[in-house]
Order: sequence, then C-alpha cells, then structure tokens
Amino acid sequence: MACLSKRELLKGSLCAGLAAGFGQPVGADEPKSVFMVLWRGETEVEAGFRAHFEETGLPLDITVTSLDRDPGRLPEILADIDRAAPDLVYTWGTTVTLGIAGRDPELADSPEDYPPRISGTPIVFTMVSQPVKSRIIRSFGESGRNLSGVSHIVPLETQFRAMQAYMPIDRIAVIYTPTEPNSVLVVEQLINLGRRLNIRIDDFPVPLDADGHPDPDSLPDLVAAAAATGPQFLYLGPDSFIGQYARQVTRLANARRLPSFASTEVMLASSDALFGLVAPYEKVGRFTASKVERILFGNESAGTVPVEVLPEFSYQIRADVARELEIYPSLSLLDYAEVIDQ
Repeated sequence: MACLSKRELLKGSLCAGLAAGFGQPVGADEPKSVFMVLWRGETEVEAGFRAHFEETGLPLDITVTSLDRDPGRLPEILADIDRAAPDLVYTWGTTVTLGIAGRDPELADSPEDYPPRISGTPIVFTMVSQPVKSRIIRSFGESGRNLSGVSHIVPLETQFRAMQAYMPIDRIAVIYTPTEPNSVLVVEQLINLGRRLNIRIDDFPVPLDADGHPDPDSLPDLVAAAAATGPQFLYLGPDSFIGQYARQVTRLANARRLPSFASTEVMLASSDALFGLVAPYEKVGRFTASKVERILFGNESAGTVPVEVLPEFSYQIRADVARELEIYPSLSLLDYAEVIDQ
C-alpha cells in the first residue's frame, strides 16, 4: 500500500461530534460536581476537559484524586466518592474504569466482575483503549448502562495501514506489560489482525520482579531480542509502564536501527519513536467534556450518550529520527502528515 488518503486517516469531524445532540442547556446556572479518578495525575486530557468548561462558562466543581498507578487505592477512593456524592464520576484509563464501573453485568464472568460500586451516579470514562474488549460495554454507541465515554486509540487496522503507508511491512515486534489488562488486549488483537493480514507479530512481555512489578532492568535485553527477529517496526501500545521508559526503549531500538511506531500521543511525545497515528490528548479531553455536558447540563441519560472513539487523528513523523535512521517517508505521505523536528 503506497499511502493513506486524508479521508481514510481523518474520518469524521470533531466539531460535528461535539455539536451532535446539543440543545439549550438545562439548569446551566446550577453548579454541578464531578469527581475525577485519575491513574497518574492530571494530563493534557484534563487540560482539554477543563478548557471546554471554561469556554462554555458552565459551572462545574471538580474534585480530583489519583491512584498514582496503585490499584490498591480503589477501595478508599470508592469510599471517598460515596461521601462526596458527586453528580458524575470521571474515570481515566482501563484499570480505573474497571475498578469504578466494573464490567457490563451481562458480560461479567462472575459477580466479582461487577460488584455494587456506585449506585445511581453516572460515569464518563476517558482514555480507555479497548472498552469493548475490556467488557466495560457491549459495543460502541449507547451503552445501556449508566455510563458513557471516549476511547483514544485509533482502530488497529487503521494503524496497520498507517505503518504500511510508511513502508511495506511483514513483521512487527511489540514489548508490553503483562499486568496491564489494556496492553494484553491490544497484543491479542495485534496477533489476531496480523494473522488475517499475513503480518507476523512477535510479542515480548516484560518480566516481573519478586514483588510482581515489571522489571525495567529487562528492557535492554527485550529490545535486543525484538530487534533480532527482523521487524520493520517496534509497536508502542497504550502501555503505562512502557510509557514511563519510552525514551529509553526507543533509543535502544534506534541504536539497532529498529524504528518505532507510537499508538498514543504521550508515547510519541515522550520518546524517540519515528512516527505515530494518534488522537491528540487535548481533543480527547474536550470530546469527553462534551459528553459530560450533555449529561449534566443537557438532561440526557449517560446510557444514551454514545461511547465513541475520537473521530480525529494526527499522523505525526519525527524528522530528526528519520534522518538519524535514514528511513524517510514518501513525498505523498507528507501531503497530510505533521512533521515534527526536535
């Protein structure tokens, strides 16, 4: 495949998505309360969320708490939510959303998958890479639950087309954290899609230390093992641990002339990946805010506000990395790609 068209890469219009279903806000003068539960503190997503409400002037009181990457804090945070009795709960990421909302009760394997957590309070999630595969919802669209949300991951088949637009591919390597549910789901999907498209996927789970935590000392050996399989790209998925060490991982890979493809904006921005097809985090936050607005000020129930993937993606290429590796994009790709030079 030579290249992707703008129509293929940038399906939909964010502006149209934000405007859909809006009428005159109901009770706009009455402050509403949102309890934010984050995974690793505030990000550009929350900056976009706050900017939306600052611009609309709708009164919103926000309480923020973070797990700081520790799921063991969920019980105390659930108790805090009960005491606060907010109008809406905002959850960031798969682990937080599963801990607060649980799986869809019709998809749960056991009652433990869907314990009584929050009763009667709408939930809006953001930054959940695989809400269907995680069984938070049955399908995109109306959830039928007291929740809505936004996914930030470009569909995997579109990501494959983006990689093929840069160069022909028949093999991809991926390093991932086996204790992160979203990462495991993405790798499973990569492997299944690779079989269908005749692209080999070599996966390398990060070993765990004696305490059950991913071991950063293993990363040089993992990158070496991945490069030895001869892939065209190292795939950087929505993995929080790999994200912490993204600069190290990509520099190790680049030293072995293995370019990296990033699936999220933060992974691309915090690493020396060659390129990526990403959803801008600030726009993810604004899109999430539009759903919260519809629920809190538009008198819509959370279950009828559709769960969606952000409809606007950005194809970004690091010119300095391309020069370092001497792996250059086609001129036609530059018609729609955003070229970054650091």
